[in-house]
Amino acid sequence: MKKKSKLVRLVHNPTAGDGEYSKKRIIELIESHGYRCEYSSSKKKLRKIIKPETAFIVIAGGDGTIRKTIMSLLNKKLKYKRPIALLPFGTANNIATSLNIPQNNTRNISSWAGYNLKKFDVGQVAGLQKASYFIESFGFGLFPRLMKTLKKMNRDHINSAEAEFEMALKALLEITRAYSPVPFRIEVNDKIIEGRAIMIEIMNISSLGPHLKLSEDADSEDGYFDLVIVTETQRRKMEDYVSEKMALKDPVFPIKPIRTKSLSINWKGHDVHGDDQVIKAYDEVNLEISLLDSLLEMVTATKQD
Repeated sequence: MKKKSKLVRLVHNPTAGDGEYSKKRIIELIESHGYRCEYSSSKKKLRKIIKPETAFIVIAGGDGTIRKTIMSLLNKKLKYKRPIALLPFGTANNIATSLNIPQNNTRNISSWAGYNLKKFDVGQVAGLQKASYFIESFGFGLFPRLMKTLKKMNRDHINSAEAEFEMALKALLEITRAYSPVPFRIEVNDKIIEGRAIMIEIMNISSLGPHLKLSEDADSEDGYFDLVIVTETQRRKMEDYVSEKMALKDPVFPIKPIRTKSLSINWKGHDVHGDDQVIKAYDEVNLEISLLDSLLEMVTATKQD
């Protein structure tokens, strides 16, 4: 009796481009490796029932598509929980990079035949108008201000990832030089940290935005966040780091993170983000941030000897 092929549910960003990123090509690639493939567009709510025999959910797109799909699953209280495989084709691909997932689609899909399952932690934020989750980072100050700035900028001349990174880093450097420090108070690991900061990031993976590697050792399955605080007295260190990134160097972020499973933060400022979403904040926020250990499972390639 012929063995039945595995069923996967593809969630695909249909506006990502033609060629190897088109709906037709992605489905053909998946099915050419012996899988049965059912399709959902990332532009629509994940309404279709994921069948019990579904082996895993494939998310095809950039970090924004990955986050949107995972948030949809979390909001359904993981009713359709399955291991998640990624086909990354965004600009930064920070999530896939943190998991060492190949950028080449054919090589990536081939690796699913003997995959590993990697546990993936999720961050939870209490204190906003509704419960919020994050999978990359949650933070305050420079990065959400950068997101707001880039949204207003003309990108008609941007025709490559390199050009987009260059524009983002140049804007970030200007913001870093001018950003007014904000009073904060953090309770973490039975200690209180107070002061004025230009950036605070709670990292679940090592990088955010234009490949800003703020924590070399951040690991989404280790059961810890990496808390990064850039105070007003460390502004020059941040400027130097961004400048070295602009010079196409590979600098190590100069500020050591604090490892923690949870924290409380009071931030007396407006600029707040969760992953790639700016969060509307008023003059002051008080938030409780906790880690949901190993909530997801990600499909990663078998380790090579």
